[in-house]
Amino acid sequence: MSIFLEKDPASPEIRSELEELHDRATIRNPYFSPEWLIAWLSRQPDEIRPILLLARTEQGRLDGFWPFVERPGLLGSKGLWPFVYDEANYFDPVATPEGAKALVKGMKDQLKGFLFCWVPLMRNSFWQEILEPETQRGKFLTLARMPRKTALIEPPGDDRSFEGFLGERLGAKSRKSLRYDQRKLAEQGNIAIEIVDSFEDVRAIMPSTCLVEVESWKSKEGAGLYSIRGKRGFFFELLPELAKSGRVRVSVMRLDDQPIAWQIDLIDAGYLGVHHLAFDKAYAKYSPGKQLLISNLRQAWKDGRMVDFLPGNYDYKEKWSSRVEPVRELHWFRRSLRGYLAIKLIRWNMRARKKIREKAQPTKAGDNVLRAMEE
Repeated sequence: MSIFLEKDPASPEIRSELEELHDRATIRNPYFSPEWLIAWLSRQPDEIRPILLLARTEQGRLDGFWPFVERPGLLGSKGLWPFVYDEANYFDPVATPEGAKALVKGMKDQLKGFLFCWVPLMRNSFWQEILEPETQRGKFLTLARMPRKTALIEPPGDDRSFEGFLGERLGAKSRKSLRYDQRKLAEQGNIAIEIVDSFEDVRAIMPSTCLVEVESWKSKEGAGLYSIRGKRGFFFELLPELAKSGRVRVSVMRLDDQPIAWQIDLIDAGYLGVHHLAFDKAYAKYSPGKQLLISNLRQAWKDGRMVDFLPGNYDYKEKWSSRVEPVRELHWFRRSLRGYLAIKLIRWNMRARKKIREKAQPTKAGDNVLRAMEE
């Protein structure tokens, strides 16, 4: 197994190899598909320098892929941040088991030329089986923590119905409330859910998503999917391309043809990741986000897909899940004075942010529910 760097994730050779690797990899990150990488890099400043860590067998076959970008660090140093660092929810690589081990060893070698490497969010299995053992070898400085959790709904392994599973998770009172919301929303007009997964259909439905986003509470607070300048154009470009490769499904709930909720699901073999869910706050009392989500969960159950709610610490995700797992973070530093200073600054910042959160006034219960259901 060999490790080397390349700089162009859009090159036809790398894209072809990456597509083939995605088909057989056991560690699969939906955010490191060619569509995400190309759309994201095309909108970055010219000074952003991609660093692609590749693992190959002796025969030259690609067995591991881990994309990073070079970023400035403390006191004139430089470090490696993951690709798509402001959009993705996972940053572990795409690899076979042997390829993943080679990638981690290769990353350790890169710490001779870079001060640090930062992996903000990675699945627990990759951390425990691949990365953590390697961090315990050698003389590098590490700062590891568990900043978030993810909740999963495992595909049914028996003859249970989705309604039976949901009944176990929601309880009688919640089920009654859901039925009431469904009935009351239906009384407002004709309810329809449109689900699209082709290039043409996803591209055609994107303007409807804007109507939902502009009326969501997140957009009102500047935290919507399209709130940051350039993000609407990014997703308008990205989602149809993902659909062309069968990697996304977009659903929109309409009331008399007016879009009131929408959802982005990342699709892979036996997998569905709930990337985004938003609804028009004018209809919040009818829980359109919850209704749309349950409809999509029902389809995932029927398809035999594991549902990943993706990192976040909302109670409703854990309540609805069959398993909760930690999500890990790692700062990996070369042993040096600047490395020690950087570790101290990060720990100081973590303590400061914790104190700010502790002093913050809690929001109303209703606001918490609204935020949780839109996440």
